[in-house]
Amino acid sequence: MMRRKWRDPLSHLRVSIGLINQQAQASAYIPNQGDYTYYSNLTKPMDNYQVNELYAICDQNYTTVDGSMYFLPRDTADVVLNQGIVTDGILRPIEICFPVQYDIKGLTVEFGRAYPVDFSIISDGNTVEVTGNTSGHYVTEEIFPAATFLRFVPSVMANGQSRLRINQITMGIGIYFDSKKILSATKKEHISPISEELPSIDFDVTVDNKDRAYDVENEESTVNFLEIGQNIEALYGQAMDDGRIEWIPGITLALKSWSADDTEMSFQASDRFDGMDGTYYRGKYCPDGISLYDLAVDVLTDAQVDYRDYWIDPYLRDVLTTNPMPVVAHKEALQLIANAGRCVLYLDRAGKIFLKSSFVPEMTAASDNEAYFSNAGAVLDYTGKNMYALVGQDHVTVDGAMYFLPRQADGTTYLNVGYISDAVADSEGRFTENPTISITMEAAFKCFGLTLEFGRNWPDTVVFHAYNNGKHMEDYSVSGLSQTHVVGHEFPEFDYLVLEFLRGCPNNRVTLDNITFGDSTDYALEYGVELTKTPKGTQLTRVRELQVVRTIYNLSMEDAKELVRETITATVQDNRYTFYFSNPSYGLAVSLTEPPEGQAAAIVDSSAYYATVELTGAAKAAEVVITGKEYVITQAKVSRQLNPTGALETWENPLVSDVVHAANLADWIGDYMKSDREYDLQYRGEPRIDANDIAFLENKYVPDLLIRVTDHTLKFNGGLSGTIKARRDMSYVATAKNRLEGR
Repeated sequence: MMRRKWRDPLSHLRVSIGLINQQAQASAYIPNQGDYTYYSNLTKPMDNYQVNELYAICDQNYTTVDGSMYFLPRDTADVVLNQGIVTDGILRPIEICFPVQYDIKGLTVEFGRAYPVDFSIISDGNTVEVTGNTSGHYVTEEIFPAATFLRFVPSVMANGQSRLRINQITMGIGIYFDSKKILSATKKEHISPISEELPSIDFDVTVDNKDRAYDVENEESTVNFLEIGQNIEALYGQAMDDGRIEWIPGITLALKSWSADDTEMSFQASDRFDGMDGTYYRGKYCPDGISLYDLAVDVLTDAQVDYRDYWIDPYLRDVLTTNPMPVVAHKEALQLIANAGRCVLYLDRAGKIFLKSSFVPEMTAASDNEAYFSNAGAVLDYTGKNMYALVGQDHVTVDGAMYFLPRQADGTTYLNVGYISDAVADSEGRFTENPTISITMEAAFKCFGLTLEFGRNWPDTVVFHAYNNGKHMEDYSVSGLSQTHVVGHEFPEFDYLVLEFLRGCPNNRVTLDNITFGDSTDYALEYGVELTKTPKGTQLTRVRELQVVRTIYNLSMEDAKELVRETITATVQDNRYTFYFSNPSYGLAVSLTEPPEGQAAAIVDSSAYYATVELTGAAKAAEVVITGKEYVITQAKVSRQLNPTGALETWENPLVSDVVHAANLADWIGDYMKSDREYDLQYRGEPRIDANDIAFLENKYVPDLLIRVTDHTLKFNGGLSGTIKARRDMSYVATAKNRLEGR
């Protein structure tokens, strides 16, 4: 639908502020529709429609004669007023279902004038009994976990013998807008692929307020219950030809500000990094090293981020640093960790923090069931392979292309071959033990397809077993293999891949020469499809040389000196005080100047930048002295030549001390700086695109020009439009070029 020349069906947007489960709201439906009156509307209560005018109905104490109600038409086709969901019988239940399980935190229900006094709300995992309800507007903060249905069962109605009605229902607590109320909305994203800057997401939305429903002077207006930091969520939808709407999550951000006049109300939201401005003081020098994974966990814990609200790439467990984290804001500490770990820091659409590797990982191949002359590791070097004359059926040729196989002996040098299985298939192509070859990656990797190059008499069937961080992700089987077989499959992200050959060529070994992983994306931006204007390209400043600074901490040869001297007064209830240092220090000791009898001090917690002192004994003023040594800090540089001419760029990350670590960082940042072309794109708007996505850009000079999105703006005003700022991505291009040259 996104690639159509004309998007005839409408685009949609839902925005909620609070704890509304947007996906549950969008997918809710009413089963057993025969249980409801013919004048019911079974969709509008979930679609944010209000019931404004009523039909006169013969329920007890329901109908008024003040001219506010209308006569009820006899036929369904003549019903024009929205009455919401109305049960067909007296005191009958209403059931709302969902296609999958959802966790619903709270409900907001408009029952209208005929509301239940005593009723039950039943779901898969929770039953709520309500008694003494006194309003048609009902709100509960109860949680309904893993719910596939909500059933409202009345026992006592406010007006006696009456049908149960639901005029409007919200799966959560808060304010909810849809395309009927939203006038415009803009989402702006920015990400630095090398974590040079903090990522940011900003969202602005303007809604219709002509009825002054959100007047700040109205004490009962919902707007007066808004608070800074509340969740604001957006869900983008696209109408399909069959009438259904396909929804995808848009953003989960924190409410930042809002304002209203007599015609419009606007909201502004930003990402959670915006509020992570507390200071991290817990940096310590670790001579044996601390992993960037553990350091990131400590930063997030100190920032009071729930462990369920972040994900850290397991690859960072293997990246160590000895240096203390400097005194910076929590968000800046995460940025330093991301850069040092060659990761990208970002917020996903559910508001979860991600620290994820952002490079083509090193790969190694191995097998525990290969022939003695096999070299499984060579299947990843993308070179041409030699062939030995093997005794498999119809394998040997006499054209001089094959070599005699040496006998197995210590010190024998074998030719450049790939993986050759130890097992030989039987006459039906079956193996007693299936041959396998495994590929282990430095970090998780995503690819769209791969190519297998076999020797003579290739096998018939292979199964790919994909794993990520020890978790089994997928089994994908391919039959009818050819000598050079392209597997056109989108593999899940994996860091360990096992190829198991289920069926081979009869009476032959499996001979696999090369494995070539496919493109890093399958998305393209093309003229006349996505792009509405020709791209504007900019040549950035060329960098001649990149120097990565190593920061090295050494112990001081001087005697301990006074770091802090301060007079404090402690009480029995508050007997701890924290002192902060300007420079990173160690070997801390505390003493009191002329302490009163019985008074003592001890350091109970410390880092390179602070010490927490506990005073015991007499609760009197005391002069506290902390002594210690300051680290001696030196610097060294690792250089990488990028271009013959250009500027000199210096890069400093205080967490980097090791030479190998600095060299890896220089290669990663250097690849980014070599990509010295930037593009400004105007396009039709695509809710699937995020900052840091990679895509192919149509270009008549460079086929398969790969770009990485750094800035993305998506606008909605009933339709979609957008702009993209992207930088050419050379990391995958360089890898592909090396493979081609190897061939």
